[in-house]
Amino acid sequence: MKKNTKKNNKGFSLVELIVVVLIMAIIAVALAPQVMKWVNNARIATDRQTVDSVKANIQLALADEKAFSETKGKKITVTLKKSPANATLAIQDVTDVDGSSFGKQFYEICGSKEGFEKTYAKTYASGKSAITIEYKDGAFTVDGLDTSADLD
Repeated sequence: MKKNTKKNNKGFSLVELIVVVLIMAIIAVALAPQVMKWVNNARIATDRQTVDSVKANIQLALADEKAFSETKGKKITVTLKKSPANATLAIQDVTDVDGSSFGKQFYEICGSKEGFEKTYAKTYASGKSAITIEYKDGAFTVDGLDTSADLD
């Protein structure tokens, strides 16, 4: 007596699986440089937004008449350091920045001094070891901002 046995050949063979894995590897290798470029552009965009936010906060703080007169002709500097991650505010020739009218206005706009330090230290993403934003006589200068990518 012969038994009729049927082979159940459902599924994929090893060769088919290897071919699919190879195709996926080729696609991954081809896309890796583009993905890295997207990541770098996102970091640069984050830094640009951070700098724009700091600039806006400086301008808002200067809307206060007392803060404006106190800082007239002086250089306001905001430094965002990558390592250790922190953010500082300085005003040329003003020893008590925190107690100054400008400092109070600036920190109030940022929520608090701690809020300013935490927020801007966290959002600083890439570029050099520090970004420095200076404001004097109505003009901003920025040093350390990575502008190598065209994000527009």
